[in-house]
Amino acid sequence: MRAALTIGTLILASGAAQAAPDAAFPIGPGTEIFWVSAYDGGSDRFYESLIAEQGDVQIFRTNSDYSEGGPSDHFALVSGIYYVGCDMEMPSDQERAAVAGLWPLTSGDVVEIESGDGAKFETGDTTEFYLMGRTYPAHVIKGTYYGDEESEEMLTVLDEVKLTVGIKWDEGGTDSAVLVTKPDAVASTTPDTDLIGTCADLLNTETNEN
Repeated sequence: MRAALTIGTLILASGAAQAAPDAAFPIGPGTEIFWVSAYDGGSDRFYESLIAEQGDVQIFRTNSDYSEGGPSDHFALVSGIYYVGCDMEMPSDQERAAVAGLWPLTSGDVVEIESGDGAKFETGDTTEFYLMGRTYPAHVIKGTYYGDEESEEMLTVLDEVKLTVGIKWDEGGTDSAVLVTKPDAVASTTPDTDLIGTCADLLNTETNEN
């Protein structure tokens, strides 16, 4: 599961860094996503940085005072839906293609993942999500994660941008994205494969050697 890493205060980006409210916002390397996490009557704030992107895969780094910078602080997001920690087994090409096949999101579609502990994603009802001055069309996706203890999460995934922006955890807490910044204008560099662990398997050989 995505670790909700706490930071002391939410780092607000300038207005120029935010997407225009009348258009679907772009995301890419350099984008930062700021979240508010609510649980047990309390709340925290945390953010994630998109450090690499290739095809259907985005690799993020979590940021906090407790981050050590290794694979456990990084994760891959496949087609904006499937979260996989960089210290875990990565999905196969066929499984990635199956998740990508959920787009465009259509209620009733289901994908099963066997890699790692296994998972299943079921596209549910249409919904809306308010973010940065605009209400975006979205779908609710039920994610079931197998393992020693099965857990379920209700994901809110935007229709116009392949990105999860809301999570309702099995334990009852919620995470909601509140700000997404624009990508960096300069070309990104490939992250050190020692830092991104098994997530490096999702980047092609040419990218790994650059």
